[in-house]
Amino acid sequence: MPIQAVEHIRGMRGGAQSHLMRASDDHYYVVKFTNNPQHRRVLANEWLVGRLARRMGLPVPEMALVDVAPEIVARAPGLNFRIAGKVVPCDSGLQFGSRLPTADPHAPIYDYLPEEALELVSNLDDFIGMLVLDKWTCNCNGRQVIYCRAAPRRQLKVFMIDQGFCFDGGSWKFPDSPLRGVFSRNRVYNGVHGWDSLEPWLTRVEVFEEAAIYAAGEEVPPEWYGAWDDMERLLDQLVQRRSAVRDLLWEVRGSQRRPFDNWVDRAAGAAQGQLYA
Repeated sequence: MPIQAVEHIRGMRGGAQSHLMRASDDHYYVVKFTNNPQHRRVLANEWLVGRLARRMGLPVPEMALVDVAPEIVARAPGLNFRIAGKVVPCDSGLQFGSRLPTADPHAPIYDYLPEEALELVSNLDDFIGMLVLDKWTCNCNGRQVIYCRAAPRRQLKVFMIDQGFCFDGGSWKFPDSPLRGVFSRNRVYNGVHGWDSLEPWLTRVEVFEEAAIYAAGEEVPPEWYGAWDDMERLLDQLVQRRSAVRDLLWEVRGSQRRPFDNWVDRAAGAAQGQLYA
């Protein structure tokens, strides 16, 4: 069930030029619009990957279909994009909303922490789980995150945001490469000592129910992507790729950057379904 946008707060940083808006449920959402400068399919990607992530137990903010009425756009002079030197009004209609993890829109939210401050994050291991998902969905961007406290005096928590460039953004292809989707700091992967460290997330992908994958795709508004045949083809590929994620993670381990520097290689794993140590 869509919720209604009731107030435009401000524009946000980033290539999609999202906007912070207050909705009829009294929560605040970072809203991506169908006519954003990247591609309308980034909205579909956000919804689909967000659904998969939350089912895997990963910290992706609550999502919503946000209905932006034409009068909201008309009376909010800042609700626009700047594209090639021109000001373009945002579309009305159903848009993608990612709820702020804090009730206060002015509460501190960080997109960067110094290296030593990462140890203050309560759920640092979720970086490992999100990498498993990013390899499955071929996130062609570096992993984007925010850090915040859900309430004052709580410990910092990381939330995984900006799934728009999974499936290579609007192209809906899977140009896999070892370091795509990997976070910029190796420190968050210090807990990876072998295949056991990638659990339970790796098994959750490998046994992810096919029906649940298709159900998530069916939730996506068609105006965010186009023909159902294209969506069905994407979902078919996701189903097939479940068994390829181990190989993709093995390539991450072997990359020159060595994100899994603490991996204890008791016996080298083999591809194509053989036993990994």
